[in-house]
Amino acid sequence: MPGDRHLLLWDFTSAQREAFLGLGALERHPVQAVLLEEHLVGSEMLIIEEGVVSVWAGDVKINEVCADSIVGISALIEPHPRTATLVAETEVRVRRFARAKVLKHLEGVPAKLFHTFFVNAFRIHMNLVRQCEERIVQLDRELNAE
Repeated sequence: MPGDRHLLLWDFTSAQREAFLGLGALERHPVQAVLLEEHLVGSEMLIIEEGVVSVWAGDVKINEVCADSIVGISALIEPHPRTATLVAETEVRVRRFARAKVLKHLEGVPAKLFHTFFVNAFRIHMNLVRQCEERIVQLDRELNAE
């Protein structure tokens, strides 16, 4: 199954992919570094390029994400308080995309590519919703089995 990065840039040419990826600031973080903080208003998206990042809601670890995962894609559409904290489980390399920079870039692309980007972003967001629903069902089954 292709990663989020592949899905986000689906139907982009090589040049369009490179131009988009060039908008992101490359960052390296050590183990236990906090990449995003729950409850703080966020307007950035991250692509995890290397390493493993844990996702925390309060003091509960709810997930781990790895290379080619995208976090915070909905913040590109509308800044909002983060619903989780991201912590580096290993050394990680991420590409951080600022909303303003992405939107400015998208203003200058053909309308078809603009549309494709947001449809792809919506698909990634819906995949996350489905994963959350599946996890809730799994936990419910485990609780009811006890």
